[in-house]
Amino acid sequence: MQILDQVRDEINRENRKIQYLSDQVITNNLVQTNLQNATLIDHQAVMDTYYEVNQTFSGRKMLDYMKSLQIYNSSKELVYDLGYDKLRPDDIAPLVKQINEHKGNDIWTHVVTVNGVDCIVLAREIHSRSNWFHTIGYVFIAIKESLYSRDIYEDVNMGEGADLFMIDTAGSVLSSRSAAIPVGVKLSERSLMNQIALNEKEGQRAFTAKIKDNTALVAFSYDSAAGWYLVTTIPSSYLNKESRSILPYLLVVCIVCFLVSLLLTFVISGSISKPLHQLTHSMKNVASGNLQTSNEDFGKDEIGFLSGKFNTMVEQISDLVEHTKEEQIKKREIELQMLQAQINPHFLFNTLNSLKWTAVLNQATNVSDGLSALAELLRNTIVNRKEMISLSEELENIENYMVIQRLRFGALYEIDYQIEDGLMDSRVLKFILQPIVENSIIHGLDENNADNKIRIGAKKQGNRIEITVQDNGKGMPMQQALKLLDSVNQAEQRLSNIGISNVNERIKLHFGEEYGLRIQSEIGVGTKVSLTMPFNATGGSRDDQSACGG
Repeated sequence: MQILDQVRDEINRENRKIQYLSDQVITNNLVQTNLQNATLIDHQAVMDTYYEVNQTFSGRKMLDYMKSLQIYNSSKELVYDLGYDKLRPDDIAPLVKQINEHKGNDIWTHVVTVNGVDCIVLAREIHSRSNWFHTIGYVFIAIKESLYSRDIYEDVNMGEGADLFMIDTAGSVLSSRSAAIPVGVKLSERSLMNQIALNEKEGQRAFTAKIKDNTALVAFSYDSAAGWYLVTTIPSSYLNKESRSILPYLLVVCIVCFLVSLLLTFVISGSISKPLHQLTHSMKNVASGNLQTSNEDFGKDEIGFLSGKFNTMVEQISDLVEHTKEEQIKKREIELQMLQAQINPHFLFNTLNSLKWTAVLNQATNVSDGLSALAELLRNTIVNRKEMISLSEELENIENYMVIQRLRFGALYEIDYQIEDGLMDSRVLKFILQPIVENSIIHGLDENNADNKIRIGAKKQGNRIEITVQDNGKGMPMQQALKLLDSVNQAEQRLSNIGISNVNERIKLHFGEEYGLRIQSEIGVGTKVSLTMPFNATGGSRDDQSACGG
């Protein structure tokens, strides 16, 4: 294919020379003037035109191949003739028709001159330079066909018995170096042109075809500018002969390659299998419990990398086993300490109850109420291990917590509830409101304000429940407020270790990332914490049910 493309490019170079010469002719001022005033041309004008065109071609090597250069006006009347040979007058009208069929584009086709010479003619329209869409004449340059078949590609070796020729899109032979394919006639194998066009459309440039009862490889190169194909047909007998001649050499090369590859296979497989066997043996030792195993370092390849990682893994497993043993010892020690320090819940509640009635008998109402509230809070944390409780139970925990807080701070704040109807029985996570209320008291309580308020609201939004805790306290910068969601709160002076960040994480872990807390705060206005979770009006989650069943 490269040879065909090189020949095609060489033909194009010659064709461009011819086109360049025709450009000089059709743009010549005198030629333009005479063609636009064709009816007024006198003898002197014709002689001037001859002189101008002859000057253009004088000294050109192309004249050796040019058989004819003729200029016709738009009425198909001869205006100029170079005089070496002539096109047959009957060919002029068909050539003009072909130009018109190609919408004014240049055409390259086969003609026979008056003297019977096979030529390839370049036929072009001449347009007025003042109005490009106006055709004022035609130029026909006939080049001897031998320029192509003898000077360009006669000596191109495509193989024994191979033909090389040029055809147009209609299948007419423009040039040929073989007498078996005469110039100026259509291909005898009519189906060949159809196969060439089909393969060119599909992007294929070679195919096998039957030519005169013999199979041949057909290859072609298409010149879209000139509209012709350069085609070669190579007999299959030649191709097979070439294949048979290299077969012994190919067989020897294959045998040598096989032996070399076999040797390399043994060498490479040995270098791979040996370290793999050793690595497998080390793995079996580890599986049997021998953690003192180490594998040999096999370099920096993949096996060496695996060996190194295996040794690291064994060391980490050994460290982990030792660490686990230490953790188990510590765990047993802590369990022993817990057993030694464990208090019976019933003993604790009975004691609190006795203290409560002692306070009642001594008319210490606040102390009695505080002990009752503390007992209920402890009952909900120690005895009631359910993960999910009703909203009413959660609010009851808040009330008990507030009773205890009033013993400490007095009645410095009020708590207000705005619960939407039908939500008191909805299920929520236990102890999600107490840390938020506690945060409002610790960070939001303004001792100089006699009207401190905490408002707890709950409403249903689609398949969600939104609960808000809002205070009118001191407030805080939003940067500080957002930190409450990112860090674990300190446990000092709190009822439990459960902080706001813990509540947020519990909700997200239990229900998903789309649920959780949002905080809004403004200095001097107060803080608002909103939490969302799925609405559940009838029962708890699997955690709740399993806790209840235990």
